[in-house]
Amino acid sequence: MDIRQKVQSLPETPGVYLMKDEHGEIIYIGKAAALRKRVTSYFVHDDHAPKISMLMKRVCDVDYIETPTEVEALLLEAQLINKHKPRYNTRQKDDKSYPLVKITREPFPKLVLTRQKTDTKARYYGPFTDSRMLHEALRLIHTIFPIRKCQTLPKTACLYYHIGQCIAPCIFLDKKEEYAKLINEVSDFLGGGKKSLIDYLSEKMEEASRELRFEEAQIYKEQIQALAQLRKKRFYQARPEKSVSLSATSELRRVLKLKKYPERVVCFDVSNIMGTEAVASKVSFYREMPDKFDYRHYKIKTVIGIDDYSMIQEAVRRMIRGIKEGREEIVPDVIVIDGGKGHLRAAYEVMKQESFTEVGLISIAKRFEHLYTVESSEPLVLERDSPLLHLMQKVRDEAHRFAITYHRKLRDKKLYE
Repeated sequence: MDIRQKVQSLPETPGVYLMKDEHGEIIYIGKAAALRKRVTSYFVHDDHAPKISMLMKRVCDVDYIETPTEVEALLLEAQLINKHKPRYNTRQKDDKSYPLVKITREPFPKLVLTRQKTDTKARYYGPFTDSRMLHEALRLIHTIFPIRKCQTLPKTACLYYHIGQCIAPCIFLDKKEEYAKLINEVSDFLGGGKKSLIDYLSEKMEEASRELRFEEAQIYKEQIQALAQLRKKRFYQARPEKSVSLSATSELRRVLKLKKYPERVVCFDVSNIMGTEAVASKVSFYREMPDKFDYRHYKIKTVIGIDDYSMIQEAVRRMIRGIKEGREEIVPDVIVIDGGKGHLRAAYEVMKQESFTEVGLISIAKRFEHLYTVESSEPLVLERDSPLLHLMQKVRDEAHRFAITYHRKLRDKKLYE
């Protein structure tokens, strides 16, 4: 696909874009409130600054990672720049003018904005390219996480304690352990996040409901609704809204009887023509968003002829052994197989052989869009507007696309040999 065509196919959602050179090296990383609009601007204007003009002469490919909100795009951008250090993000790497977030080293730490790393024992995050969005991120964090807002601890509880936005470590010194847990959750979110704010609130809401603290659960519910409205208003005006959200994750957890929310979902598919140039793909979704750094292609090595079951088994086994041997860092919570009951059983056989059955397993059959699980001999038939069905279709379609693309590449390469 021509790069300009690829840019036009980008979603109008928040996220991070990654520009690559002819060797596939990431040379620039940026964030966007609307990916297609932001990236298109690089290709439709000729009056760029000299640095951008030099960048665009080298750009041969553009990749992207969607995020639920622009705030999370800002945090992910900073994390990826620190990780990959692209050559054209020099200001973010070297310039002291960009703000950092600092978690202070105190018995009850607080969040502050700074531009210098002067305390080697404090925790720093950033630099961040958008100070306005960073202030909004901190405002949301302070609203959701009941940590201290004051510069110095007062002798009596302040207004924030009385409105439920601080646990008041100033007067409840026995809350040090609880406070440390809150700070670690904030740290996770700032560092690229193991949970989004909505994930965090949802778990708190369910915990409060289980313990019959209904007034507290209602507060969490209202905060979730407020964040959802913010997301809808600010980021999703350009496309029809699909309800692939918390309910999909909750339903997947219930269906597979998982102990925790399945944040990481991977899906396998195979592609071949009469058994030739057979390949398998693995796509990875984190919090229901594609995580392209964890995508994998597998050129089938051990299967001769048309045998989709054995091909799925080879791919799943290679992933599992890669995890065990340290070549793969990310362990999925759920494995999805593109296929029916037979494909599911084939994958499960490998998982038993490799002692990997703690991970959830489910398949989706394209003919009727039925889901299959190991525990039931009958298919799970969902309503057409089911959020779980939408999620399964989304990961299945992406795995199919990724497998087909690789298969065509190998086929075309063979034609010209």
